Amino acid sequence: MTAHATEEEVRNASRLEADVVVVGLGPVGLLAAIKLGRAGHTVVGVERHSKPYPLPRAVTFDHEIARILKGIGIDPETDPAIVWYEDRYPMITADGQTLQEVDWISRNPDGFRNRYWFYQPLLEDRLRQIAAATPGVTLLAGYQAVEIGESDLGVTAEFHKSKKDETGERILDGSEALFVTARYGLGSDGANSFVRTSLGLEMTDLQFYYDWIVTDMIMHEERTFDPVHYQICDPARPTTVVPGGAPDRRRWEFMLLPGETPGQWADPESVWPLLAEFDVTPQNAEIHRSVVWRFQAKYAETWRKGRWMIAGDAAHLMPPFAGEGMCAGLRDVMNLSWRLSLALEGKADDAILDGYGAERQPHAKGFIEFSVGMGEVICVTDPEKAAERNARMIAEWDAIKENGPLWPADNPLGPGAWLGEYGGLPGRQGTVTFQGRTGPWDDIVGASWALLTSAPAAATVTEDTKSLLKELEGVAVTVGPEGSGADVLDVEGTYAQWFADTGADHLVIRPDYYVAAAVAGEDVNDVVRRLAEAVALKVVA
Repeated sequence: MTAHATEEEVRNASRLEADVVVVGLGPVGLLAAIKLGRAGHTVVGVERHSKPYPLPRAVTFDHEIARILKGIGIDPETDPAIVWYEDRYPMITADGQTLQEVDWISRNPDGFRNRYWFYQPLLEDRLRQIAAATPGVTLLAGYQAVEIGESDLGVTAEFHKSKKDETGERILDGSEALFVTARYGLGSDGANSFVRTSLGLEMTDLQFYYDWIVTDMIMHEERTFDPVHYQICDPARPTTVVPGGAPDRRRWEFMLLPGETPGQWADPESVWPLLAEFDVTPQNAEIHRSVVWRFQAKYAETWRKGRWMIAGDAAHLMPPFAGEGMCAGLRDVMNLSWRLSLALEGKADDAILDGYGAERQPHAKGFIEFSVGMGEVICVTDPEKAAERNARMIAEWDAIKENGPLWPADNPLGPGAWLGEYGGLPGRQGTVTFQGRTGPWDDIVGASWALLTSAPAAATVTEDTKSLLKELEGVAVTVGPEGSGADVLDVEGTYAQWFADTGADHLVIRPDYYVAAAVAGEDVNDVVRRLAEAVALKVVA
């Protein structure tokens, strides 16, 4: 059977083998297939829907996700599925007073904007194309997982062909069964995850439940929205107004009020009176989709059971107010993929996978709690409580607004393969010259484990340490200005500033773009060895 199995080959063989089986091929599962395939591993990815979902769901991502997408060939500055705006993100009262503003204007120190907007069907299509073209990756659609298992050697998954009967109801055809065996399995199969349920992994529920009408519009006239994206904290009807991922697309979200039911808004046409307040009418726009979603806040306590892992909505759900739901899922993949790669190559013990949930669960939980906190501010329908909130937050904002919008928070990872004050946080990125090429670090040096040493401290790094970095499939390089003799030329001074800000002579960066350590006043060789032990690298066992 070829590395890219065709539907005919699947029907004839019924059985596939791979290093990893991925159940669920939304953005999270597709990114997993891409990252693992590019690392040289075989992947079978299976999606229960026979055709891609044609409507938008998520609409926004942050600078970290921009860096991830750029790393697989989707440039957020130029890709047609993605747009961006240089504008603030305020929470305002019903009469337009500012309660708070978040900086969605600036660029992050990694070189990307704090906020981007995208049209999910187009972005998923781009991810699917990249995954399908990746050697070793097989993508199959229209197969529902019905059973998963595990043995000493790996995992098993059974899928049945998913079809629709004459009434349109989805049925499973056991006569068209697919069996996959793999060394590891990943459940990225959404909020109602079959994999999570089968593994018996429980979700912690923060009991945050609000129903909102989510309405995606296609605008027929060129419109300017000022601000481009904002939250209206109006007790009469809390409302979100944001871009829809393309110049002619917008999204409105209206909270259901106490006493209202989703059934009252089942007909998409019922939303027009709410849109009229924004001068959006059937004469200048059309409804692309309008549906009631329940915003929830949940997370799995355990993300791994044996050789199976879960990621994305299968592992966590959060309200959309911070725009971090899909972001969290793609971060899951970045954290897990380099660990799986080292385990599959036999370079690290299986214990390396324990660090996945240990790091990612507290990180995702932090964003869930942050999003819930925003929701508790926004979802107030009692006029007296809203007035109290307004008075307090307006006074707080007036006291600090001269400092400008609030910088979006970066949560640290949970305990794992990082050390010190600056470890566990996203890394920076600047323009460098290396081996005759100039550009962003990721494009020129590469996204891998990397030990960056300031040129004056070059002699402190031993050959054994360089060998450890090589075993981690990384590099050890010196970084400095022109004339310093450094391996990597710091073109814009980004890394000089980073060394200065941390007081470090050495920076250790991970393949997921997170900082493993900023080394100041310690033996860098000991730090690298401790990090190698933290990822269960066999050469230091």
